[in-house]
Amino acid sequence: MVTKIVKLVRYNPWWKDGEWIHDDPDLSKIIVQERIPRRMVPLNEGRITLIRGVRRAGKSFYLKTLIESLVKAVDPLRVVYIPCDRFTRGEVKGFIDELRRRHGEIYIFLDEITYLKNWRLLLKELGEEGITAVATGSNPVELKKESELLPGRGIEGNEYYFNPLNFREFARYMNTRLPDVTFEYNNPEIERLIPWFEEIDGLLYSYLQTGGFPEAVLDLKKHGRISEERYEEFIRLVLGEIAKSGKNEEVAREILEVVLNLRGSRVDYVSIARKVGVSHPTVREYLSTIESARLIYTLEAWDTSKKRHAHRKEKKIVFQSPLIALSLAKYLGEDPFEFLEENIEWLVEGTVATHVIWSLEEPIIREKHSFAGFYYDKSKECDLVIKEHEKFFGIEVKYGEVKRKRYPFPTIYISKDEVGEDIYPVSLYLYGLEKSGRSI
Repeated sequence: MVTKIVKLVRYNPWWKDGEWIHDDPDLSKIIVQERIPRRMVPLNEGRITLIRGVRRAGKSFYLKTLIESLVKAVDPLRVVYIPCDRFTRGEVKGFIDELRRRHGEIYIFLDEITYLKNWRLLLKELGEEGITAVATGSNPVELKKESELLPGRGIEGNEYYFNPLNFREFARYMNTRLPDVTFEYNNPEIERLIPWFEEIDGLLYSYLQTGGFPEAVLDLKKHGRISEERYEEFIRLVLGEIAKSGKNEEVAREILEVVLNLRGSRVDYVSIARKVGVSHPTVREYLSTIESARLIYTLEAWDTSKKRHAHRKEKKIVFQSPLIALSLAKYLGEDPFEFLEENIEWLVEGTVATHVIWSLEEPIIREKHSFAGFYYDKSKECDLVIKEHEKFFGIEVKYGEVKRKRYPFPTIYISKDEVGEDIYPVSLYLYGLEKSGRSI
């Protein structure tokens, strides 16, 4: 058992001394001035915290910042970080048992837990024993499915989405002078932001390039551009994670390619199935997996008279981050900069939808499908429609000239730079939206 504990030393440099940050493979890469602030989740004693999100969003770095704060308050030897992609479940359980024998109550950080076979059983044991643990997974499909099988194990209320930075977080990191103004999606109080329009609007194009992914943000800040290798690396890693869910990587790529070429247009499963050469139930299953992996949102049309989704109508599919679309375009042989220039309107539309959903969604208790959709009839379409308290509220993005339409619900219009009674510039609107309390 001693030999096994020795295997962990290199991953837990804080066991040595207070200068450990320089030896840590994550924190040592980035100087303090370059750290991108994130909201810190509370560590609830004796309970399990689950953090799920897309690959490369910064989860491992985030765990190290939690540890950095924790070791200032407790004995560093009681804080253990385990990269689960390097060990078996038996080894991990052995580490935990031995460390508990030596130090009593410990704090466990399990990074990439979905790499462990039957990892749910490990969390079940930790929950039953009242151990304080934080677990992350870059396979959000598996993490979502299995976490739902752990009721009563100390997880309730401790599950979080780990998303890329939203525009507000990105802008305030890039320009610390920007004001601290927030508002609800359906009540954009932009008055205090109007004097800052040039500064905020000037950052929107940069945000679209990075999609809020920390590595891309730091690339842009340091070098003024994102390396082309970053795009292809990102999409390959993401497709690999989907493959780990038992899905065919090539089929997933082809479906994503069809989605990319839709450019935000409505579609049904049968049309995608014909283009890919699979059955429409297969398309539905793959899109569900891709959405669980935090790559897309599938929006269903609302039947406003029945106050529910019209499941037989066409869908809209938006990328959860513009970097996902840009990376896929690069992977398919297109120039990401030209792609952004040519498709900025629908990328902005998708970014608005994503930001509104991020501001409202919470794992399990308030998932996207319960409140978000869109609306269309024979003559018009509203890009995003939110249902709250059995009432609908529309958000239509018009990056060009705004033309009002008559909808069966109140609607605001998001413009490029127009301001009116119900018209708001997209950069100011996005800036005012905060993530929900269950989104990091």
